[in-house]
Amino acid sequence: MIPDRFVRSLDAFESVLLAVPADRWLAPSPCDDWAAIDVAGHVIAGLLLIEMRAAGTPLPDADPGWRETAGEDPVATWRSVRARMTAALGPDGLARRVELAFGLEITVGDWLEQYPLELLVHAWDLAEATGQTVVFDPDLARGALESARRFAPRGREAGMLKAERAVPGDADDQARLLALMGRG
Repeated sequence: MIPDRFVRSLDAFESVLLAVPADRWLAPSPCDDWAAIDVAGHVIAGLLLIEMRAAGTPLPDADPGWRETAGEDPVATWRSVRARMTAALGPDGLARRVELAFGLEITVGDWLEQYPLELLVHAWDLAEATGQTVVFDPDLARGALESARRFAPRGREAGMLKAERAVPGDADDQARLLALMGRG
């Protein structure tokens, strides 16, 4: 079964994606040198990688261009890719073992348990770029924060994350997640 938090995080990203005003796709995002369309393309490319890993097909040698991946209509591209990826996530696809960054070997299903981190942080990036406000489901924020605590030190070491930001002691899990990931 496809992990529930993964599906709900896909839905959270999609709700932000659907609300992007047509004139805001080229607006700068919190990700250095990326516009809103680049964030969308990056997340769509991630779904393509999930589909390929679940199907056992070879991965491309290099990252695709994010804007090319997003296409002329990022919403239509998202819907198409999401449907294909979901179709690939049957029992065999979810049980397939894959090697991820930092030499981690894991099943696709277990990988998807941790994937909400990627979807939620980039939902926030896209919302920031396009003048939206996004509030994560507290359960999703809590789970993503747990994943972020494991990932952030290695991600920061690899130059993938900005410095952690300070948060007040009474900050909620969403604020803590974003601060840990160098956002907010």
